[in-house]
Amino acid sequence: MKIFRKTGVSTLINILGMSVAFAAAMILMVQVRWDTTYDANYEGHKQVFRMENNWMDKGLFSTSFSRPMIEIIKTASPNIEALGTYWTMPHEVTLKKDGEETVFSVPSARVDSSMFSVFPFEWVEGSAREFIAGETAVVSEEYAKTFFGDESALGKNFKAGNGVEVQVVGVFKDMPKNSNMHYGVLVNLGDEFLDNTNEWSFLAFVKLKDPSLTEALMENAVLEQYGNDFDADEADEFRRGFRISNVHDAHFERDVRANIASANKAISITLASIAILLILIAIINFINFAFAEIPFRIKNINTRKVLGEGRGSLIVRQLLHAGLIALVAFAIACLVMHVVAGTSWASYVSDSLALKDNIGILALMLGVALVSAVIAGLAPALYSTSQPAALVLKGSYGTSVKGKALRNMLVGLQFVLSFLFILMALFVSVQTKFMIGKDMGFDEAGVLQTRCGYPAGNQKDALRSHLLQNPSIEDVTFCDSPIVSDGKMGWSRTGDDGNQVFMEVLPVDNNFVQFFGLQIVEGRDFRESDNQNESGSIIPNETFMQMFPQFHVGSLMYGHVDNCEIVGVVKDFNFKSLQHAMGPIVLYNWGKEGWRSFGTMYVRTVPGADFKDVSDYIKGAVRPQTGTPYDNRQSSGQMD
Repeated sequence: MKIFRKTGVSTLINILGMSVAFAAAMILMVQVRWDTTYDANYEGHKQVFRMENNWMDKGLFSTSFSRPMIEIIKTASPNIEALGTYWTMPHEVTLKKDGEETVFSVPSARVDSSMFSVFPFEWVEGSAREFIAGETAVVSEEYAKTFFGDESALGKNFKAGNGVEVQVVGVFKDMPKNSNMHYGVLVNLGDEFLDNTNEWSFLAFVKLKDPSLTEALMENAVLEQYGNDFDADEADEFRRGFRISNVHDAHFERDVRANIASANKAISITLASIAILLILIAIINFINFAFAEIPFRIKNINTRKVLGEGRGSLIVRQLLHAGLIALVAFAIACLVMHVVAGTSWASYVSDSLALKDNIGILALMLGVALVSAVIAGLAPALYSTSQPAALVLKGSYGTSVKGKALRNMLVGLQFVLSFLFILMALFVSVQTKFMIGKDMGFDEAGVLQTRCGYPAGNQKDALRSHLLQNPSIEDVTFCDSPIVSDGKMGWSRTGDDGNQVFMEVLPVDNNFVQFFGLQIVEGRDFRESDNQNESGSIIPNETFMQMFPQFHVGSLMYGHVDNCEIVGVVKDFNFKSLQHAMGPIVLYNWGKEGWRSFGTMYVRTVPGADFKDVSDYIKGAVRPQTGTPYDNRQSSGQMD
C-alpha cells in the first residue's frame, strides 16, 4: 500500500493513457476492418468481379451498363460461371396487416435470378427456383422476422419500393454488412429495359470459373455486337474500354464513378498505422513509468530478498501488478467505446461500435493489453531484481549509467513515435476538415433530408402547403433521390451527331434549383409551366456541356416519353461523395407525365429552429398525407 501511495499519480496517469490509446485504437480498427474485409468475407469472393467501362467518359470508368449489353456479355466467354444484373430501387417496403399499412425503410434492390449464383446466398426458407417474375421477391432473415415475426415468410405479400406488390418466395441468411449484396429485400428484375439500349442504369457482377483468366472476356461480345460497325482500331479501342475488377479491389478504386460504396486505401493504411502507433506509444509509456517507479520499489524488493523471497516470486509479483494496470485500462477503454457507440460520433465509423458486434477486436486488444503488461512488467522486474541488496545503502539505481541509458533510449523512441503519430493525426485532421468544410456547391444550411416515400410524393403540393404553415419551416422541395448519393439513374442518349452520351439523371421538383441556391450559368431555371410539358425539360451541369459540346441550350434530348428541351445550364455541384470526381448530370423536370412521384423531401428551417420539433412535425405531416404510419427507423436527418 505504501508503494501505491507513492506511485499513485503515475499509476493513474498510466491507466488513463493506456485507456485512451486502447479505446482510440479499437475504434480505428473497426473502420479498418470494415474496409479491409469489404467483399472479402465470404466464400468464393476471389471469383467475383464487377464490370466497368469508360466508353462514354474517357477520363473515368463507370459501373453502368444497359441490359442488352449485359445479356450479350453473359455468353462472351466460357470462363463465365454466372453473371448477375443489379438495379437500384427505393429503400421502402409497405406492409399491410389487419387493414393497416406500415412503411418500413429497408435496403432494397432489383436483381435477376443469376445474382444468386454469383454471390453465395444461403437459404433459410424457399429458394431462388421460384424467383422467376417481376412480382416475386426474397428477403433476408433479419427482415423476415421484422415483417412477419415467427410466421413463415413464404407466400406473404408486400408492396416494394417500386410500387409493385410482390410475393415472398425465399428467405436468405443475412449477407455481411460490408458487401455489395447486403440487402433486406431483393425484387425480381423481370424484363424491364431488356431491349432498351438507352437505359444505362444497371450494374453487373460476374463470377469466373478461373479468376486468373480475365483478359479476353469482352472480345466475343464486341465482335458480335459491333463487329460490323467498327473497323479494327475502333474495335480494339472499344475492348480496351472494358474491364472487370475483383469486388474487394473495386472497393478501393479511384478512377471509377461508381454507384456503390468505396474507400480510400491510403486512409485505411493511415488509420491502421495510427492505431499501431497508439499501442506502441502506450506500451513504451507503460515501460517508462514502470522504470520510473523502480526507485520507490527497490527498498521493498531488496528487503524481501533479504528475508528470503526468491527472485522468481518477486518478478511474478511485479508482472501481476502490471497486468492489473493493463486490465483496468482495457476495461475503461471498453467503457469509453460503449459510450461513444451511443453518440453522434459513431456515425463517422461505417460499422457498429457496439461491444457485442466487435468481439474479435476486443479479444485482440485484450491480448495486446496482456502482452503489453508482460513487456512493460518483465523488463523492469528483471532489472530491479538483479540489483544487489547493497544498492539500497550505496545509492539510487536510477543514477547508474545503464539505468540512464535505457531510460533515455525509451524516452527517445517514445518521442519519435509520438512525432509520427502527430504527423498522421494531422493528415487525418486536414482530410477531415477538408471534407467537413468543403463547399459542395449548394446551400445546405438548416436543411433537413427525409425519405418521405412515394405515397407522400404523390401528394407533394398538399404536403408542402401543410409544412409551410409551420413558422419554423422556410421552404420545401422534392426529388427522386438524395442530392448527394451514389445511386442516381444512368442514361445513355444519342446526340444529333450520332454519338452516344452518358449522364446521371436526378428528377427534381421545379423549385429544386432555387431551394439549394444552385447557380444558373446559362439559360433559365425551371418554371411552373414546365410541369405541363409533355416530356419535361432538363438542366445539365457544366461538366456535361464540356464533355458533350454538341449540346447547347435549346437542344433536344430524349426524356422518358419524348424529346425534351435543355432550358439551362447549372454550375457544377458535388452530387456524390468527395472520393468521386465531378461527372455529367442533368436535373430533370418530369413534365406532365411523370414516370413516378418523388420519394425524397428536403425542408429548410429558419435560423434557430429546433431540429427535434421540426422533425416531429414533418413526421406528423407525412402520416396523414399517406394514410400510413412509418416504422420507427424512418426519420429525418440533418444535412449540415
